[in-house]
Amino acid sequence: MISQRQTQQVMYHLRCAAERDPNDIIANAASQLAFELETPERVNRLTDRDRDLIRYSVRKGYTPLKSGVDKTEYFV
Repeated sequence: MISQRQTQQVMYHLRCAAERDPNDIIANAASQLAFELETPERVNRLTDRDRDLIRYSVRKGYTPLKSGVDKTEYFV
């Protein structure tokens, strides 16, 4: 079971990947999954592709394009 905080962290990484990844297919998939994870039960139905995309976005460690984004809320 994944907590709400962990879900928010995953969504953060996915959104950063959606903004910054040069591969449009990956960027679009990351954006779509981040959007879908706003639905509470979606996190309980992750596919292997979803998990791979989450791992990829975390491993890449992209940061937001906006310089004023407060990351401390997600990473304490």
